[in-house]
Amino acid sequence: MAQVLEKIPVDPEKCITLDVNIGESSEEVLSQAASGSSYANLWIPDSSTRATLAMADAKTELTPISDSLAQTIAVVVTATDTPRFHHWTDALADGNAAKMGDPQQNSGAFAAFMSGIAEVSAGHSSPEKLVEGTGLRATTIGVDGEPPTSEDLLTQVEKGEIPAAIVTEAVFTRYRAEHGGESLKATAPGSSSAILDFPLYRTSTSTNSTIDDAAAQISNFMASDEGRQALSEAGLRPTGQEALEDGGALGSVTPLTQTNPEILKRTWLSYSMQSAPLNALVILDASGSMLTPVEGTDKTRMDLTVDSALAGSQLFPARDSIGLWKFSRNLALPDGCTADYQKLVPVRGMEEEVTDGKTQRELLQEAGTSISGSIGSTDPTALHDTLLAGFRELKEHYEPGAANVVIMLTDGENYDEGSISQEELISTIQAEQDSDEPVFILLIGISQDANMEALQTIASATGGEAYPALSPTDVQVIFSEGLTQVAAEKAKEATQ
Repeated sequence: MAQVLEKIPVDPEKCITLDVNIGESSEEVLSQAASGSSYANLWIPDSSTRATLAMADAKTELTPISDSLAQTIAVVVTATDTPRFHHWTDALADGNAAKMGDPQQNSGAFAAFMSGIAEVSAGHSSPEKLVEGTGLRATTIGVDGEPPTSEDLLTQVEKGEIPAAIVTEAVFTRYRAEHGGESLKATAPGSSSAILDFPLYRTSTSTNSTIDDAAAQISNFMASDEGRQALSEAGLRPTGQEALEDGGALGSVTPLTQTNPEILKRTWLSYSMQSAPLNALVILDASGSMLTPVEGTDKTRMDLTVDSALAGSQLFPARDSIGLWKFSRNLALPDGCTADYQKLVPVRGMEEEVTDGKTQRELLQEAGTSISGSIGSTDPTALHDTLLAGFRELKEHYEPGAANVVIMLTDGENYDEGSISQEELISTIQAEQDSDEPVFILLIGISQDANMEALQTIASATGGEAYPALSPTDVQVIFSEGLTQVAAEKAKEATQ
């Protein structure tokens, strides 16, 4: 669209020129508009659906000047003529066969998401298939680095490095025009796709009539012969036109429209939460009972808990941030004082180099393996005070855009005569919880001795989750997968 806007001629009577910026995300544009600080007067998102989602998140409302300036669709690009998928939900669920970018940033991936949601809304595919596909994409995007661009993906398909790529017809058309790529073929599952419609919004509250004149100039150009030609050269379909004038990647397709706002809202929120970076504080029980030998092994509960937790930490990508505390009661601190908990490693990026060339991941491993040697056999458990302190710590170091979670692993219950009660703990967290910046709580009960009734009461009352871990395998599975489960549950609850 930026390429098209650059071709709009200057009206000699009005002398309006356009300064086009393509660096702002929908969230940034809407946030600025809501605060009245927007320097952009007009906004063209790739989809009215994306705009609706962004406006709901920003709690602001903009009125479109034009419902659609142009159109494009999602396509699956391969090196063969054979269609790989019958439904978009199948393509979403097969991350090995069809690669794509992040739908929060990438138009082709977003259109594929909207296509899958529309299929489920129409009863053409199952909700389970959609959840499987979107969950897969959420938990794998950005794990190996920055999400690929559509152009990168097409290059990989052409070189035979990946089987297929999901992009827009516009990107595919431009790629072939610029790079050749005649061996590449584009199809749409079921010969259908959601339509990206490029609406035009006014974001400025200024009464300056020049802004409205510029908006009219844009709309009029898109509908003109020159504008339609410019759109075609950019690989975009003029509004209402069933196919690109030169034949393009595809002919006409069946438009897919989502008719169930709840499916859209739930799916998008679930993806956003599950794909978010992790900002977590892990708190390990260092009370005397954690020295209890585990039957059939030569290790204690603490040994196996640390082993499992640290093994789980290896699964977290560089985008995540994790810190580590231990807790008991009357722990000796470096300054000579005592406390119920000790801050071993502050929350930092997993691959951040901290000291002597060591990364945060390495420091977490070193700190975790040293805990067993510092436990006293009669040390009690100050669970309530520690959990509240951890909750407040993460609130203070809240990371916008991340899943902020306190993860506590314990084999017992609160045993601290001077601590706050369970009721006080719950009421305090409830009062201090910020719905706009929520901190989730994940409690893991180690062994059959853990008071799961108490942990589940605390978790359910504070918007968290509690899981029993009766074996080392349970600990690792919950530690590595529980956060995704929490995110999915929170997304489900938020849309019910």
